[in-house]
Amino acid sequence: MIRVTFVLLLLMATAGGQTTPATFDQLSARAKAAYDANQLDEAATLYARTVKLRPSWTEGWWALGMVNYERDHYAECSDALTKMVALDKTAAPGFALLGLCEFRTKQYDASFENLKKAHMLVPVRSAGGPLLDMADYHLAMLLTRQGAFEVAQEVMVRVALKVRSNPDMMFAAGLMSLRMPILPTEVPADQHDVVEMAGKAFWDLVTQPPEEGEADFKALVAKYPKFPNVHYYYGTYLAAHRPEQCAAEFLEELKINPESVPSMVQLALRYIVEQKLPDALKYAKQAVALSPTSVGAQLALAETYRAQGDDESALKAYLAAEKLDPVSPKIRLYLVNAYRALGKVDEMRKEREEYDKLKAEQPNWP
Repeated sequence: MIRVTFVLLLLMATAGGQTTPATFDQLSARAKAAYDANQLDEAATLYARTVKLRPSWTEGWWALGMVNYERDHYAECSDALTKMVALDKTAAPGFALLGLCEFRTKQYDASFENLKKAHMLVPVRSAGGPLLDMADYHLAMLLTRQGAFEVAQEVMVRVALKVRSNPDMMFAAGLMSLRMPILPTEVPADQHDVVEMAGKAFWDLVTQPPEEGEADFKALVAKYPKFPNVHYYYGTYLAAHRPEQCAAEFLEELKINPESVPSMVQLALRYIVEQKLPDALKYAKQAVALSPTSVGAQLALAETYRAQGDDESALKAYLAAEKLDPVSPKIRLYLVNAYRALGKVDEMRKEREEYDKLKAEQPNWP
């Protein structure tokens, strides 16, 4: 499927030279013919000559990068696509393939930035296509590696809804669901089964009837009741479907791992809903004490203070979260509401402006 996408874009590249000098037309046509004949080395040489003749030929840089990607020449691919996206900053396929190239060479920070740009350039409801789906899959893996598990899951939901069935993607979904900050290739052999089961639960929850996902979760908990984050994972499922039952799973997770900050955060949020505010405050404070750099812990503490009517303390916690994640539009919106509650109109307006700015800079980002 991805090769079909490449061929279509190569047709566009050839068409772009119809009004150009003959030498350029001839070279681009020969390059396209070489690619169609699967003569990738020849195609790469010819496309390199065409972009030398016309360095502003965006489609030519794309073609050169794509051909080098298929040849497994990732350094040359990256060079060509870097020139392409410099010419066209709206080229989602260019950013996507560049990010995939960098992933292959383990340049994970650079890969993340380019895959994120590709993701943000494609509207959520857009079909995207195989290349962009593959890019989102790799983006989700890198988010998992960073520990941004919830964002990784949101990205992977988007992939699952379009791809429907892919064992490798399903396996990667298991890692983010179990909050394991590693890549699929780094999973120990004795943990493959639990990751596969967790990934299947995630995938079925997104793509299959509800009873399929429910059965997967029960099987996972029954087989691996002591594996870290299994009860937490099940608890998050219950929080969305049967919220009155979720607290028991988070408490069970704390028996296995007494320092599970995510479980404390979820308990605090649940107890706010149940109006068990002393319990909510206890778990929120414990979460912050154990992990003061956890944005989720700071937000849970802020929400608890707000539920208690302590708007000053809530503001302090929101500000702590903002320092930890200054590019989050959601946190800015929390601050808008916190300043409004305190009657601080100027600060409220400033945070609203920051919210609008960040949303504009990060379109289509979870």
